[in-house]
Amino acid sequence: MSNHSIVPSIDRPYVISIAGFDPSAGAGLLSDMKSFETHGVYGFGVCTALTVQTDTEFLKNDWLEKEQILAQLKPLLEKFPVQAVKIGLIKDLGTLSAVCNYLNSFDPKIKIVLDPILKASAGYSFHDWASDSVIFKNVLKRLYLITPNYLEIQALIGADQEDQKDVKTVEQQCLSWSLDCAVLLKGGHHPLTPGTDYLFHKNERLEFHSGSPVVYPKHGSGCVLSSAITAQLALGHSLQKSCRFGKQYIENFLNSNTSLLGYHNL
Repeated sequence: MSNHSIVPSIDRPYVISIAGFDPSAGAGLLSDMKSFETHGVYGFGVCTALTVQTDTEFLKNDWLEKEQILAQLKPLLEKFPVQAVKIGLIKDLGTLSAVCNYLNSFDPKIKIVLDPILKASAGYSFHDWASDSVIFKNVLKRLYLITPNYLEIQALIGADQEDQKDVKTVEQQCLSWSLDCAVLLKGGHHPLTPGTDYLFHKNERLEFHSGSPVVYPKHGSGCVLSSAITAQLALGHSLQKSCRFGKQYIENFLNSNTSLLGYHNL
């Protein structure tokens, strides 16, 4: 039974990050909390994995099981009126599907944003989701937005990552997925238009061009972008405006310094 009625009123909407713990605070839960706080939303954190890493090296991770994740999630949802949820690193598609189903069954209005982390920026590979397309299709139907980069889309559809002519196939897949949920194809690894993000929604495509000619790569940049968009959605902004603002925010983050660990500023 929900306890929403006894929660004191605050000025900030509630959001949840379901992600891994990165001790360097460049990615995962700690990074998402920084982003949420900067955007003026109240962020909760549900841990999915305990990682051993720095900004340049990924050594190992210990997964949390589905039951452990749902146990963390349940009391938060029962007490607080959560507006949006960002999901990052998670054990496997079965666990992801269970979490999405739980969120949908609890409140279908919660906007779920998935950042499909298949590989760490330091090179450690987590998943091969292309081999289980049935479960992945089920997950897409429960999302509001998915935010892959070009290489992640290729991996998800089993495309040849050496074939630079595969752009058309990737965009066709994004359009197909957009009938189930919105797709933000990030431009950082795009072979033809690097720096341009593409939003596919209901079989339409919008472009978000880079406002900065030079950026400095950052550990956890995908986490930062998806959490920024999640915060904007929770604040009541449209999908298009949230993605556009997220684009501006991530560019500020990338250019906040020349190291791999960025600073969060509006």
